[in-house]
Amino acid sequence: MHLVMIGGSDAGISAALRARELDPGAEVTVVLEDAYPNFSICGIPYYVSGEVTHWRNLAHRTVADLEAAGMRLRLDTAARRIDVPGRKLLVSSADGGEEVLGYDKLIVGTGAVPVQPPISGAAGPGALGPDDGVHLLTRWVTPSPLWRPWSRPPPPARSSWAPGTSAWRWPTR
Repeated sequence: MHLVMIGGSDAGISAALRARELDPGAEVTVVLEDAYPNFSICGIPYYVSGEVTHWRNLAHRTVADLEAAGMRLRLDTAARRIDVPGRKLLVSSADGGEEVLGYDKLIVGTGAVPVQPPISGAAGPGALGPDDGVHLLTRWVTPSPLWRPWSRPPPPARSSWAPGTSAWRWPTR
């Protein structure tokens, strides 16, 4: 059996690991658009605050760990079209090349899309921002050392807001 999983975050990786537990002979392929499988999005506040010192420490498992569990990872690969009757998935790589993957079972575990509620002052001209102690985390971007420009000097002890989550406060130092 060949299982193809679209999505390499918690839902996708958990389903792929469970499939391998239930059927150690299953061929499992995980397709994800970035190069960071099983990355803890929920840990971002700890990285922003400096409690987690390097963004790579937000990964629950390494690529090597996942491959050792029997998964084939298709990093930097986007799912483009599903042919349900043909049981085929069209994918494209970062260089634009396309490929069709056949599957017996397909699971889509791509997560949610953030929604920014209509909070006065959160968007538009004169919107609140880092200088006000407010950081809108609306979309995950490729992590880099430059991603956290507001964390040095230590951030203020003011509330920050992340759409789709409950409010959290910077830790006191």
